[in-house]
Amino acid sequence: MKGMLRTAIPSIPRVFICVDALDECLPKYLPNLIMSLRDIVRESPTTKIFTGRPHIWGDMQRYFSRAIVIPLNPNTADIRSYVEMRLDRDLEPDAMSNGLRGDIVRIIMEKISDMCVGPFSMSPYQ
Repeated sequence: MKGMLRTAIPSIPRVFICVDALDECLPKYLPNLIMSLRDIVRESPTTKIFTGRPHIWGDMQRYFSRAIVIPLNPNTADIRSYVEMRLDRDLEPDAMSNGLRGDIVRIIMEKISDMCVGPFSMSPYQ
């Protein structure tokens, strides 16, 4: 993947790479993944890396010289409506109790408060 990005990125004036689920990456693989992203940004300084979940930002800051935090304030009513709509479309509605449904909605609503986005770059002048 790193090789493909190294080949493709130079032909594009500005690149944004959004990396999701870094918090789900096994800890033993995270440093190599972040170092690969850092190498890509070093070779192509207009490339920006975006990721979420603030609890992995310390790892990102060890490899990137600049980080900007942009908290997201999701519209919780819209998210709740979406989650409930998806649960209503469950193909096996009898397999889920009201308690489980309530737990799913509650946990998702709790977790969305942890969301933010951060662009990471190598230079403070970008």
